[in-house]
Amino acid sequence: MSRMTLRTRFTVAVAVAVAAVALAITAVAFLVLRADLQGQVKQQLGQQAAAAERQARHYHGNIPAGWVPRDSSQFGGYAQVVTAQNAVWAPAGDSGLLPATTAANQVAAGERAAYYSETTLNGVHAMVLTTPLAPGLAVQVAVPLNAVDQELGTIGATLALLSAAGVGLAALAGWGVARAGLAPVGRLAAVAEQVTATGDPGRRVEVDRPDELGRLAASFNTMLGALQRSLAAQRQLVSDASHELRTPMTSLRVNVELLADTPDLPKPERQEVLDRVVAQVAELGQLTADVTELARGEPPPGQFEVVEFDEVVAGAVRDWPRTVVTADLEPCLVTGHADRLKTAVRNLLDNAVKFSPPGAAVQVRLHAGELTVRDHGPGIPPADLPHVFDRFYRAAPARGVPGSGLGLSIVRQIADRHGGTVRAEPAPGGGTLVRFRLPTMGTAPLCHVSPSSGAGSGD
Repeated sequence: MSRMTLRTRFTVAVAVAVAAVALAITAVAFLVLRADLQGQVKQQLGQQAAAAERQARHYHGNIPAGWVPRDSSQFGGYAQVVTAQNAVWAPAGDSGLLPATTAANQVAAGERAAYYSETTLNGVHAMVLTTPLAPGLAVQVAVPLNAVDQELGTIGATLALLSAAGVGLAALAGWGVARAGLAPVGRLAAVAEQVTATGDPGRRVEVDRPDELGRLAASFNTMLGALQRSLAAQRQLVSDASHELRTPMTSLRVNVELLADTPDLPKPERQEVLDRVVAQVAELGQLTADVTELARGEPPPGQFEVVEFDEVVAGAVRDWPRTVVTADLEPCLVTGHADRLKTAVRNLLDNAVKFSPPGAAVQVRLHAGELTVRDHGPGIPPADLPHVFDRFYRAAPARGVPGSGLGLSIVRQIADRHGGTVRAEPAPGGGTLVRFRLPTMGTAPLCHVSPSSGAGSGD
């Protein structure tokens, strides 16, 4: 069984709603018209009963037995008298046409007020008014309802026809409105199906309206853009990682083959080759760890919390106990992920320690939400400064230093995810100064970290 489309559901809902309203209006109109027509009949019956009472007044309360009002012999304006003793005075030839009832007897006896009722006289639907006439007597007057019934039938059929036409027109209009209003949803579904089928998120939905559907289409386009950038970044990461892994893998294979092919290699040379193998394995391990770190992405903002950034930096500084690191940290609160922020600080410190000469201090300062890390190394050539945060990019002075070229890329990814920035610039007097800035929430009371330092040589 095929599923009902949204357009069909909308059309059916409109038709059902209009049908319910039309049914209610038709029912109310029919009841009002019927009440009006019946009111006219009751008025006519009241006039006939009043005429019978005027005729009865001529007898001054001594109405003879068997008396009936004049002009009541034909059923077009029928009248008869009922006594409190259950007798019926009917026109000649019409005896039993309208039998007496307990209610009519009670009206004649003065025990009940006048009332209207409906009955059938000689197969004709009629309305009857029973009302007091004199002590111990009641008069019953009746008029046929065939004309009223016929008129009500015509009115009911007309109202039903108009309601059906209204429902049909409403369904047609609902279909048109649904087709025009849900067209963007159809286009969105078509694009989603194409993206699913081709795996290419480069398609976009045309946005030409400012309402909720337009916002939905714009959000869908934004999602496709984010997906496209993510896929492009993944492909670039795989491509770059494959390229960067090729060189150490080739070198490692050459050294291992050398060890396997020359078992009689002199011990000093053999040790040198083994040292290279160990260093290359460590480089591969670091590269794999960095690629994994970069590929896993950043946690969503929903997992962020208030973080004492100065404590995070202090913890990272303590991870370099053999390196001279001076830290001047002001209390600082940020919203973020503490572990990811610590990874960024570690990578900045690792980069600074690598390029600092032995015994030179790495200076760390946190002020007003900006973390600066300064080394006293050879510095970065101006032409390389715009690229040092690119993946696998290594400036000329860094090519002889162990590393994957991904550490600063991870720092930039973390900064971007936290709404911050990171940039590198030449430090006064030589070396490099990296500025890592985050949006702050203010200062953290009682969290001041005193300047600290450790002694040793750079790694």
